[in-house]
Amino acid sequence: MGLVSAFRPPIVGLDLGSHAVKAVALRKSRRGWTLLAAGEAALPPGDRVTQEQVSETAAALLDTLGLRRAHIAAAVSGQAVIVKRLALPPMGQKELAEAIPWEAEQYIPFALADVQLDYQVLNGQAAALPADALDILLVAARRDRADERVATVTATGRRPAVLDVEAFALANAYEVNYPHRADAVSALIHIGRNATIVCVLEQGQLVFTRDVAVGGATYVTALEREVGLDPVGARRIIHGQKGNGDSAVAGVLREVHLQLILEIRKTLDFYWSTANPTALARIVLSGGACRVEGLSALLDDEFQTTVEWCDPFRQIARPSRAIGADLDGPAFAVAVGLALRRENDR
Repeated sequence: MGLVSAFRPPIVGLDLGSHAVKAVALRKSRRGWTLLAAGEAALPPGDRVTQEQVSETAAALLDTLGLRRAHIAAAVSGQAVIVKRLALPPMGQKELAEAIPWEAEQYIPFALADVQLDYQVLNGQAAALPADALDILLVAARRDRADERVATVTATGRRPAVLDVEAFALANAYEVNYPHRADAVSALIHIGRNATIVCVLEQGQLVFTRDVAVGGATYVTALEREVGLDPVGARRIIHGQKGNGDSAVAGVLREVHLQLILEIRKTLDFYWSTANPTALARIVLSGGACRVEGLSALLDDEFQTTVEWCDPFRQIARPSRAIGADLDGPAFAVAVGLALRRENDR
C-alpha cells in the first residue's frame, strides 16, 4: 500500500454480514477511485455466531489484505434502523435541529434516549409536498446495536471511523458508479443471506428503505427441504450456477422468487401510497444471491421495467496487482459504499 498507508490509513468498508465478512479499501486521486484491496472471509458455521467470532474473522481478513492500520467504516441495518421521510415547514438550520427530536418522537417506537438521530435535507423537492415544505429524511438507529457494531470493529484492533446505514451505503455505491442516472424512481434490491434490503431512489437519491425477511438462506433452506440438495450444492445454485435443467430445482426457485417479489411489491406499494405514483424506471440488483436463476426475468414480468445487476466497481479502477481485483462485484456493493465514505461527512 506504499506511501498512502504510511501517512494516511485508508478508510476500509467492512460489511459484517451474517455468514461472511467483506472488506474493501479504495484510494481517491484526481483521476478517480482505485481499488487497493478487497476480500471476503466466511464466518464459522452455525446460527449463533458470537460477536467475538465476527471480530476475529474480520481482524484476520484485514491482516490478510495488509490493512493493519486501517480506519473502519461499518454499518447497521434491519430492525435496528428506522428511515422516515418528513415534510416540515420552512425554518433555519438551528430551528430544524431543535425540531427534529420532537418530530422523531411521533415515528420512532423507541425512547429517544435509546436511539441515535440524524437527518438530511433532501436536495430535490417531492412533487407530493407543498412547494415551501422542507423535505427531510430522518434516520434513527438503536444505540445498543450501534454500540455493538462499534465494539465489534474496535475488537479487531482498528479504529471505527464511520458508522453508516447499509441502505445509504448501497445508494452511495450506486451514485458514484452510475453518476449520470437521474431516473424519476428506481429501486436498489440487495439480497443478503437472511434479509433483502429494498431502497427506493428518486433521481438517484435515497428516499425510502425497508428490509424484508427473505434472502439467500430462504433459497438454501427450500432447496434442502424440497429437493434434498446439500448446503454446498444449494449455495452454488443461488450464487448463479444453473440448475442443470432440473424442473424440481426450477420450481423451488420460482416459489421463493414469488415470495421475494411479493415483499418487494408490498414495499413499493407502501412507498407509492405516500408519494406521487411514478413509474419504476429501473431495478438494480446486488448481494450474494442476486444472480439466482430466473429472478431477474420474473422481476421484469412483475414490474415491466429494466432489471440489471449492480457493478459497484464500474467507476473504480481495478489494477491487476490489487488484491481481490477479480472478485464478483454485486456481492460487494455495501462494502464499496462504505469504503467511499470519509470521516465527518454526511
